[in-house]
Amino acid sequence: MAIGFFWAIITGEWELALPAAIFFELFWLDLFPVGTYIPPNGTASLVATLAAASFFSLEFPSQLVIPMVLSMPAALICPYLEQTLRQRHNIHHNELLALKHPESVVDEQLFLHKIISKALLQTLGLNFVFFFTYLLVLISTISIAYDVYGSIIECSGVTWSYLWFFAALGGVLSLRVRHAYYSFFFFLFAVVLITNL
Repeated sequence: MAIGFFWAIITGEWELALPAAIFFELFWLDLFPVGTYIPPNGTASLVATLAAASFFSLEFPSQLVIPMVLSMPAALICPYLEQTLRQRHNIHHNELLALKHPESVVDEQLFLHKIISKALLQTLGLNFVFFFTYLLVLISTISIAYDVYGSIIECSGVTWSYLWFFAALGGVLSLRVRHAYYSFFFFLFAVVLITNL
């Protein structure tokens, strides 16, 4: 949500950034970090979607469905990058533990500064290269679809309400409570019935 808010402040795209942020917040709601589990990075999907929307001047939720779907893999790839970085940083942790031995002659302050700087540069560098590459692929894919189709592919009739409802589905089903399922499907049936009258 905060990323969507800051994006809206910087770009002025309030009608686009905040609803998209709500969608991704709801979509990944039931996945949170516990122990060593690294959840999908919804921020990567959100920023990729907003960047593609700004690049192609998309304004409506019906136009954003395809960029949102195409940006989902970014959220799923990020945990693997994070795991790789953690494994690399574990090597540095072992080096830090070796400093505690009395026979160590290394300048501790300089060594700490070097390890922290190296870890930060690795993290920033890898994330920047990944996101920049992913954004290029995303924009290229949408551009090719635009050339083939002749216009931006839209899912007509889709509103933010429908997208939020779909995104909340995962959170409701993750409760694993039968009454929640019954309530959800009753509500879904009522919405379908009312909209078709």
